[in-house]
Amino acid sequence: MSLEDKLEKIRSPKLQNQKETAVVLSAVEDTLKDQSHSATPTAYFAALLALLSQAIVPPDGIVNKELASSVVYLLDLVTSHVPAALLRFKFSQILTSLGPTLTSQDVEAPLLRSSIGCLESLLLAQDSTAWALPQAQISPRRAIAGLLAFASDHRPKVRKRAQDAITQVLKHPPPGPSLDHPVADMCAEAALGTLSDSLDESSRKKKKSRDHEQGQHQPGLIHALHLVKTVASASGGWPSKSMEPLCEALMGVSRSNNEYLSMAAFEVFEAVFNGMADQFSSSKLPRLMEAVTELKPSQNDSQLLPSWIAVISRGYNVSAQISPEDTFHKLPMLFGMVSEFLSSASHEIRVSASDCLISFLVNCIPDKTVSEPSISDEKVLERLAQAAENLLSVKYQGAWIEVFHVQSALFEAFRWRANPLARNIVNIIGELRASESFNGKKEADAVLGSAVQAMGPEAVLEILPLNLTTSGAGQSGRAWLLPILRDNVINTNLAHFRSEFVPLSEAMYQRVIDNGDSAKTMEIKIFETIVQQTWALFPGYCNLPLGLDEAFDQGFAELLSNLLYSQPEIRADICRGLQTLVDSNRDILAAEANEEEIRFRNRITKSIAQANLELLATFAGNLLAVLFNVYSQTLPQFRGFILQCINAYLSITKEK
Repeated sequence: MSLEDKLEKIRSPKLQNQKETAVVLSAVEDTLKDQSHSATPTAYFAALLALLSQAIVPPDGIVNKELASSVVYLLDLVTSHVPAALLRFKFSQILTSLGPTLTSQDVEAPLLRSSIGCLESLLLAQDSTAWALPQAQISPRRAIAGLLAFASDHRPKVRKRAQDAITQVLKHPPPGPSLDHPVADMCAEAALGTLSDSLDESSRKKKKSRDHEQGQHQPGLIHALHLVKTVASASGGWPSKSMEPLCEALMGVSRSNNEYLSMAAFEVFEAVFNGMADQFSSSKLPRLMEAVTELKPSQNDSQLLPSWIAVISRGYNVSAQISPEDTFHKLPMLFGMVSEFLSSASHEIRVSASDCLISFLVNCIPDKTVSEPSISDEKVLERLAQAAENLLSVKYQGAWIEVFHVQSALFEAFRWRANPLARNIVNIIGELRASESFNGKKEADAVLGSAVQAMGPEAVLEILPLNLTTSGAGQSGRAWLLPILRDNVINTNLAHFRSEFVPLSEAMYQRVIDNGDSAKTMEIKIFETIVQQTWALFPGYCNLPLGLDEAFDQGFAELLSNLLYSQPEIRADICRGLQTLVDSNRDILAAEANEEEIRFRNRITKSIAQANLELLATFAGNLLAVLFNVYSQTLPQFRGFILQCINAYLSITKEK
């Protein structure tokens, strides 16, 4: 909103308390008109300063409260539009004139807020020379000291106005070589001093007070934390010189039984980290992380350790955004440091540690280290895989549920690099899952599902074969793997389905046929179930398949056609698979992501997807003939999936 728009609202007041301000504005504008001055911001400013000297007389204080409130309110609006050079020149005069409104004990909140607004505009105009003047003089530093005092005021609106002013000043430093504002250190020191005093006062009250609720109500400490957060948010994270005392104070607050205080402390950490997530302030982050690391609590401190782990997690998340390569190469050390807490007897500590490890894997492994790893990158991945495997030792048995969540995150982060790096993890978890006495089957299935997505079903079945057709001594079948495969197979080699599961299906179906018209035994029902579970995998293998040009040939198309006629119980899965072949490749062509990202996420490109559709189009005519025949033989209530498949292939059929 422009200055004129703001003044226009005052000229037509709607509230009673605005009428006095409208009268003052009218008098100022009449004076400017009588003196033939243009109604510029500078002219308004000069006229208002003259009026201010009538309302506020420094030796006597505020002599006309109503006039002072209106004039300062208008000055708050006008000052930000006045040339900076004039504000620098008039600094001492203005600060001296406003002095009584800032120092008097009985000044009302509206006048005080307007005075703070004037100070903000005044301070934003100052240059490095002015900021270098000592606080003992009438200088910007003295004004900042006043704002810092008001930033902890008991009146909410005054407190917020002062905090907003401090934020604006610190975010707009004068031109100079330093990353921080000239008074950033001063503000940090004052905020930390206020926080330390509040902590001391809180401790004294707790010792004296028997009333638990009174001990929990600590507004002074909350206000001090908000001030620290204000400085942290505005000064590019936090001044480097004050990192260690800040961390120590915040970790001290985190020990509180008051959840609100603990949350407020971590909001400050969050503000610090967010302030460092840019190229100008990022140099401060290593110093901060060193300070936080040195404050590591004892192994079993269930009160403070989860909070400390959360700070470590968030800090290295920001570090990964700023320095992805450096952070990645620190991961084995960080992983080892946090992993130790998984052996804790405290469930809360174990959960915090696993969440932190998951955050490392999700946020601190750059895509490039997976898609195109250097030799050093490969070594880091190997060390991480070994560290994750070590978590499956007896030492961490009490935390295996949390460990399994970490393993799932590792597979998702490593993607296809998990083969061969994480093969041992698959083997160990597979053996655990096969044990009848094992209680973590659900969590183990989730890990193996992530392994299937990352490594592909072929690699997983090399480690954990199904053993359904031929099983030697000591080799138990793993039919329980089929539902896991069904839910997780995607973006893998279709040829593997032909070589592994088509023969399995044929073998199981042959046993069903051999039974003839005899009564179905439990064994025969199991064979039928395996056939259905086998073909339930087909849609997953058809979702962005690799090597489609080699796997989908005339022989495979004829096999699918025959099965559509002969085995109605698997007809739905075959139709869904055929439809998915078309839809998934068309989705790639429609994707808005760049080619590099598409290749990394799916290991195929738009050109490959186009070639796949062209290949499928060559089979579309014969497939459609079969589908129409099957459609006509199917009851209306069971035709939906067939019709959807027909539509998919009609969409790629070449016009003749």
